[in-house]
Amino acid sequence: MSNHPLSVVDAIENLVAAYNQEVAEFDQMVENEQQLQMQNDKLTALVKDYEQGAAVVLKNAKSADQQLAQAQRERDQALAKVKDLTITLTAYKEIAGTPKKLRDKIKSYKDKLESQRLATEQQKRLYQSERKTTAQLKTEISELKNRLAAADIVQIYRGDTDIVQTYPYHIGGMVEGHDARQTPLLYLHQSGRGGLIILNKDDEAELVEAPKGGLRPKKDTLELCGNWLRRVKANNWELTATDLLTLSNEDEQF
Repeated sequence: MSNHPLSVVDAIENLVAAYNQEVAEFDQMVENEQQLQMQNDKLTALVKDYEQGAAVVLKNAKSADQQLAQAQRERDQALAKVKDLTITLTAYKEIAGTPKKLRDKIKSYKDKLESQRLATEQQKRLYQSERKTTAQLKTEISELKNRLAAADIVQIYRGDTDIVQTYPYHIGGMVEGHDARQTPLLYLHQSGRGGLIILNKDDEAELVEAPKGGLRPKKDTLELCGNWLRRVKANNWELTATDLLTLSNEDEQF
């Protein structure tokens, strides 16, 4: 090797040659990288296509399994229907082979239907009768309520010394010279004395005159009242329907 120093031109040429070499190597590296990227893109596309294809295959396989299961169910249902039809056909053949049994069977059905029809009609008649009875009872109850309300003794006035109550009975022949249909009022004084107030011939209210000698109940009447009052007293002065009924029965005996 010569030890002569390089000239400036040679040095520049060497630098240019070295630079060109590096540029060429760099371009080659870029080209190689681009080729690798293209191959990678192709592989990625292939993998994606494979995955999509695999998904389609799995979906088709699942659909095929479902179709197979449906076909098996339909086959089982068809076999069951065939079995039922076979049993029915056997029964028809048996009935067709025995006309008397068939007639007896039909007669039995007709008898049952007729029995059910008669029972239904009887129930309808019974229901209508009960409805009629219920309506009558409601009417009677309403009438009784009205009669009880009308027969109740109600206080219509209370003053300092006077009390006036309804007396829901016609005077009948108790007071001579007055309309027997008249419904009087019961007047009570705070002293405990009282009497009936009625309309006179001039349509004016008046207290019925006391009998000669004053009010003096008969002995039997006082005895009846005493028995009844003692019975009510024993019940803490609480009236019951039995008390009213008993008074009515005892009253009928006199």
